[in-house]
Amino acid sequence: MAPKYKRLLVLMLFLFIVPAQFLTAAGNHTISGWILNSATGQGIPLVRVTVDGILAVGTSPQGYFKLADVKTGAQIRFYRDGWLLAPNFITASDSQSNIIIIGHEKNEPFMQLSGGHSYSMALRNDGTVWSWGHNRFGQIGNDTVTESSPPAKASGLTGVAAISACFTQSAALKEDGTVWVWGRSIKKPEPVKDLADISVVAAGWSHMMALRCDGTVWGWGLNDAGQLGNGTDTQSATPAQVRNLNSVVAIAAARNHSIALKKDGTVWAWGANESGQLGIKSNGSNRPKQISGLEGIISIATSATHGVALKNDGTVWTWGDNSHGQLGDGTNVASLSPVKVLELTEVTAISAGEKHTIALKKDGTVYAWGFNHDGQLGDGTIIESHVPIQVANLSAITAIAAGGNHNLAQSGNGVLWGWGANVNGQLGDGTTLNRSKPVMLQLDLK
Repeated sequence: MAPKYKRLLVLMLFLFIVPAQFLTAAGNHTISGWILNSATGQGIPLVRVTVDGILAVGTSPQGYFKLADVKTGAQIRFYRDGWLLAPNFITASDSQSNIIIIGHEKNEPFMQLSGGHSYSMALRNDGTVWSWGHNRFGQIGNDTVTESSPPAKASGLTGVAAISACFTQSAALKEDGTVWVWGRSIKKPEPVKDLADISVVAAGWSHMMALRCDGTVWGWGLNDAGQLGNGTDTQSATPAQVRNLNSVVAIAAARNHSIALKKDGTVWAWGANESGQLGIKSNGSNRPKQISGLEGIISIATSATHGVALKNDGTVWTWGDNSHGQLGDGTNVASLSPVKVLELTEVTAISAGEKHTIALKKDGTVYAWGFNHDGQLGDGTIIESHVPIQVANLSAITAIAAGGNHNLAQSGNGVLWGWGANVNGQLGDGTTLNRSKPVMLQLDLK
């Protein structure tokens, strides 16, 4: 567990979830510390640390990080999926600095948002998980298969550090490094056996992926397209290690493929490739293959048919299916290799929907492109766009998440917004009406 505040007195800085500030080191030194939840005092895993745009380390399940030989003037950023975490200041004059970083302000009720196909998940800052929307397969985790418009709490689940929602199944990573799953007819969370020291978890349609603290990746579930990456097409009920893959810092999964981001900024993919979602020129692979043309990447996302990567210069790159302009390159032509999203810079977070993509910029605005039949682009229309357009009425946004055909966003003052498809109540606004512009959500968390 993370140390108490009083045990680290050398230096304290407060980290707010605000866009586009960064840490500047005052001299050459080793910087170490803890990313903590301000509401609980618990450590936060999944935080990726970059030095001058290069991935350096990721925090442990307990939220600890250590940077060695930081040069004078180095720009250090802390990333969590959906957020760029940015401190107001640091004064580091010693060669060793023990730092407490407050990762989440108490007025922001959710530590993380995640969009499933027709349901939504939110990780509250007290470590509990809440979901709403479609629940036919038990993906809400409240021991029922009844749809829920007001949020329902996942049964018996506390101390959660991260969540992942996909098509019909959900996953949670606890602060102790264990993984819990539900959905696909499992109506409440169950622990995954023989799996520990996990720092990242990603739910696919019928498979799961987990990243261990040692940089290796493990998968279990359906494997008909090689989405487990273990060199076979045989499904596995227990976690199996992905072949020839290490130094990984982030993972993502979708219908029948998976992708991984390595510490060196390269991206690797495996599984089915019928829409070009692997970013390689092949019929698919049951082992990881590097996506050429991607370097300096700091964040990844994927849908069933297209992939998204955020580069350290704030640009976004996409590949795969483009039937509705979800690649954002101004066309509707698919691409087997990454293309640059047009007219979009200074991006800090990305998320992929079924056939649309969203991005958060450092100024707190949100942009979207692709399919818009249900209003998921948030511009007040249902007209698709092949280039990014600004989502209406959103500012000071700190976190985003795309579901199948809907989206969620949280602002710095703790307000939650939703737009797009809502036939199953996945927006949580108390209706089943699609919303072509963001609506403010008043969630009853009881």
